[in-house]
Amino acid sequence: MDRPYLNKNGFTFMEMLIVLLIVSLLNFGLYTKMNTSLYVFMKQVQTLCITAQEKAYVENRKVSIDINEKMVIDEKNYFMPKDVACDSVSFYYNAKGNISKAFTLYCQNSHIKMKLVFQLGSGRIRLEKV
Repeated sequence: MDRPYLNKNGFTFMEMLIVLLIVSLLNFGLYTKMNTSLYVFMKQVQTLCITAQEKAYVENRKVSIDINEKMVIDEKNYFMPKDVACDSVSFYYNAKGNISKAFTLYCQNSHIKMKLVFQLGSGRIRLEKV
């Protein structure tokens, strides 16, 4: 008798499991690397600066930002994690939402160093690993 035709066009279950395992291991490595206290803090600074820029534009007024041992944004204090050290910087957003100067903010902890790049004109803030 004839044997049933086996479809050779697809992947086997074992091949799919191996690919899924490899992708999961790569994803886990990236997730743990990008979920450090420094990365979370830098994303928070980025979000707070974008919010300050929007506030300056909407309320049509100047919003100042100072980053030293603590962050002061529009006279409101935000504390930095103890293991994170940043350069000191002071700038503001004017009533049109434009930043006062272009600069790069460097922050580091014991493991890695990251930077926030503030651009003139476009008002963008880019987060990069150094």
